[in-house]
Amino acid sequence: MRGPLSWSMRFALALSAVFALGTLTAGGLSYLLLSREMTARLSADVRATAETLALRTDAGDLQDQVRALVRSSRDGAALYAFVEAGSGQTTGSLHLAAPFEGARRLEVGSDLPVSAATGTGNAEAYLAYGIRTDLGWVIAARDEAWVSESGEILVQSTAWSLALAALLSMALAVAIARRNERRIARMERVLDAVGAGRLDRRIADRGNDDLAALAVRVDRMLDRLEAGVASIRQVSTDVAHDLRAPLARLRMRLEPQALSDDLPPATRHEIGSALMDIDAISGTFEAILRVARLQSGTVARRNDAVDLGALATSVHELLQASAEEVGHRLELVPSPGPVPVRGDAEMLSQAVTNLVVNAIEHCPAPATIRISAGRDGDRPVLVVSDDGPGIPEPDRTRVLERFVRLDASRSVPGTGLGLSLVKAIADLHHAALRLDDNRPGLRVAMVFPSGGQE
Repeated sequence: MRGPLSWSMRFALALSAVFALGTLTAGGLSYLLLSREMTARLSADVRATAETLALRTDAGDLQDQVRALVRSSRDGAALYAFVEAGSGQTTGSLHLAAPFEGARRLEVGSDLPVSAATGTGNAEAYLAYGIRTDLGWVIAARDEAWVSESGEILVQSTAWSLALAALLSMALAVAIARRNERRIARMERVLDAVGAGRLDRRIADRGNDDLAALAVRVDRMLDRLEAGVASIRQVSTDVAHDLRAPLARLRMRLEPQALSDDLPPATRHEIGSALMDIDAISGTFEAILRVARLQSGTVARRNDAVDLGALATSVHELLQASAEEVGHRLELVPSPGPVPVRGDAEMLSQAVTNLVVNAIEHCPAPATIRISAGRDGDRPVLVVSDDGPGIPEPDRTRVLERFVRLDASRSVPGTGLGLSLVKAIADLHHAALRLDDNRPGLRVAMVFPSGGQE
């Protein structure tokens, strides 16, 4: 398993460990209680046997009874003895150095002689009970093997049950943890995508627990967020659309006045300035509408074969003179060969043009701006880089939004729509738009799908 364990996995393993510890504790208590109960039963059985023999009042009859019990227990599991009071003669299979009264534990080899004839060679200890009567001592003993064997069976059963239960509980806990990890990972991917501007993504968890309830609430929040952003975008689009026609009519009325010979030079200059402002406003509205159409997916995109190297060459030839006029140097890095992609050549040319113009306008002269087309692994890539001031890393995602300008005073000409238009064109071609540090300057790369196919 790579990386640190997640909280779900740690909880699952801890739960399995607690379950295993509980099972082990229960098995240990069961073993102790069962051993104690079986020992008590064995002691009670031995005592009952001795008391039954002690009820005999005739020595001959008692000896016969002892011999009969010895014959019925040839495996040495039970031993019996009758020691006469006067002669000390022992009848039975239990031979002791001295008779005793009450309960006693006899160990083979120290308290009892090892004898194959009586079966004590296969035993380790006996529980015995002795009673003194007028005829002598009556003693009965039982092998402890029954208790130890039952305990061993219980230990083995508990061990197998513990192992099986631990495996099953761990497998179940890990399966649940893995499922929760996948669901949490999906939430993270959706939130990352939303943070990157893909507001249509939803978690859509199909579970029936607290994670599912949380996912539902997040999806509802994303619905409201998408609706709010769409409303704001629609307002700006509607405003741009509604004001474009009045501005065009205003320009049509002012342009003939600017061309009139009877107009004083100062008035003609003011009208000319007004016409330039009207053109700038109209250009901004056109950019707003273009970005809105691209982001809404209502623009029909061509799917022709486009060579990124040839496209970079075309843009370089178009803008080289404009860059030199303001003191910049626009360079073309030749591609080693064709870099084909599928897409709309006009849109892609517009995107590269916006990137180059953006660098020309925002880099202090003299600056070097480069256009290149190549491959990043097996993925076609189109790059525009410069050695200007660049964009701080925290702002690189924000500048792709509409109307965002890093110049807070807005003293630098621009609308804040250039990069958002490039982002919309890249998204339409399923290409990733990356803004990186060029050390110094900014490096903007459009990375297309593998093989240039979509």
